[in-house]
Amino acid sequence: MRALEFVSLNGNAWYAIYTHVNFERLVASALQAQGFEVFLPLMKGWDRRKGELVWKPAFPRYLFVHCRLTPAEWRAIKKTRGVLDFVGMSRPCPIPEEEIRSVRITLQGTDGEVEGHPFLKVGDKVEVIAGPLKGAVGYLLEVGKHHRLVVGIELLGQAVSATIDASMVRPLR
Repeated sequence: MRALEFVSLNGNAWYAIYTHVNFERLVASALQAQGFEVFLPLMKGWDRRKGELVWKPAFPRYLFVHCRLTPAEWRAIKKTRGVLDFVGMSRPCPIPEEEIRSVRITLQGTDGEVEGHPFLKVGDKVEVIAGPLKGAVGYLLEVGKHHRLVVGIELLGQAVSATIDASMVRPLR
């Protein structure tokens, strides 16, 4: 890859970093110590082991770094303990500034009192992870008001559906 392929056209840009499980804070600290601007979105969430509300990453295993992403910066970030890779198809893809700004505003305006949800769309295959339909697998048929979902489950070549909360499903990839 040539050096120019790394550099965004208008200078610095935000890039998503994929980390080892529970390494988000360690990677953020290490990158900040190297002089990078880092954004690790945190929200309040229930810790099952501690049995209490704690601050945890809003996007588990991900954080954001703001840089030009020159070859030297790319190598420094990739060599940081806990970093697995940049997010992107064949090369790191910049994250639009308005998306980072929107996440910041949402988290600051709510004092962390937000819920994380997988990004789901109609047609996605999902598994129910909580509630009376736990373990069922189906397809997302509809997104309604207040983050309510309708999941269709194929049964003998036909489908049944039930309305469940978005927090009760996870996408199957």
